[in-house]
Order: sequence, then C-alpha cells, then structure tokens
Amino acid sequence: MTDKNSWKSLRENAPLLSYSLLFQNLQQREVLADILSLGLEFDFILAQASEPMLALIRLKWWEEQIANSAKGDSLPLLGQINSHIAAGFLRRAQVISLLERWQDYAESDPQNSQNTGQKCWSELLAICAHLCGFEDNKLTQEIGAALYDSRNGYTPSDLPSARQIHQSYGKGAEFLIILAYLARRGTDAGITSDNLILFKIIWQVLAKPSA
Repeated sequence: MTDKNSWKSLRENAPLLSYSLLFQNLQQREVLADILSLGLEFDFILAQASEPMLALIRLKWWEEQIANSAKGDSLPLLGQINSHIAAGFLRRAQVISLLERWQDYAESDPQNSQNTGQKCWSELLAICAHLCGFEDNKLTQEIGAALYDSRNGYTPSDLPSARQIHQSYGKGAEFLIILAYLARRGTDAGITSDNLILFKIIWQVLAKPSA
C-alpha cells in the first residue's frame, strides 16, 4: 500500500475532500485519506440500506473484521485500516468507537439523526487531529459537525476561521482549515463546478483569512 493508492482512491470518490490533504506530509496523507474514506464508506452503508437493521448488520461485519484483524483482501480499505493499526498509527479502539457512533446513527430516529450524524464526523475528525499530534477540542468538533451538515444539505452553523484554526493548532492543521472552508461552502451547488476552487483552497491556507 502506498500513499498514491490511498489518496488516489479518495480523489476518485470524493475529490473535494481529497484536497484537504494537499498540505499534509506523506505519512499523514496516507492514514488520513483512509480514515476519511472510512467515514464515506459508513455513510454509504447507511444510505444504501433500505432499513436500519441491514445497515447495522453491515456495520457489525466491519466491527468483527476490525476486532479480528482481518486481512480484507476482498476489500482494500479494510486491509489498509488494519495495516495502520498493526503499524501503530491507529488504535483499534478508535475505529471500534467510530463504528459505534455510526451504529447509533443508524438506529437514531429522524428527530435526532442530525445530532447523531454530527457526532460521527466530529469523532472522525478528532481521530484525524490526534494522528497529527493535536488534542481534540471544540474547534475540531465544530468542523466535524459542520462537515456532516454540509454533506447532508443542512446549513452549517458558525465555523472557525482559517486564522482561528491556525492560532489554535499551528502547522500541520492545514487539513482542518480546508475542511472548514469546504463545510462553509458545502451547500453551494456550484462548488463542484468552481474552476477556481483549488486556488481558493490554497489561499485559505496561505493567507489564513480571519473571516
């Protein structure tokens, strides 16, 4: 497994999300690409299931494969996640906890689904931040919740600016700056066809605007 394969897979499935890793070092990019892909996989499981029980069965399968360190030859992402665990980059308990969040999301009633969905992506970003040497804090949770909202058609609440994120975390938090920007623009129907999106993302990181 190489960074090229992990990031390439994310670029193919979620190009905008893949841009968030442009400034990370190669090791971080590899692991973060797979964690973001894992969140997308769990979202896909819930979206495709005709009823919650079917989603829970599929998520339980993932839990068993992670708990038993399955090679996952037929599912490359599973093999990659277990490789990160074996290498010590990722803790098994972190992935199991993430699965439990998505299981709660699958079982949530419509009135609470937004809140439980936000918790899924907040915890996912907390894991990403930990892997980059940062402690989880309110900013990470806000970005994760807003990322969920923007991906599901909700208007995100107030988000920290690029300058606030940089002041809180410093170098290495570029992926959080970019994800916050993408979440802020997530409900913009034209974002995927914006020919200047890459330049705007780079400007967010280099200029670190306060608003």
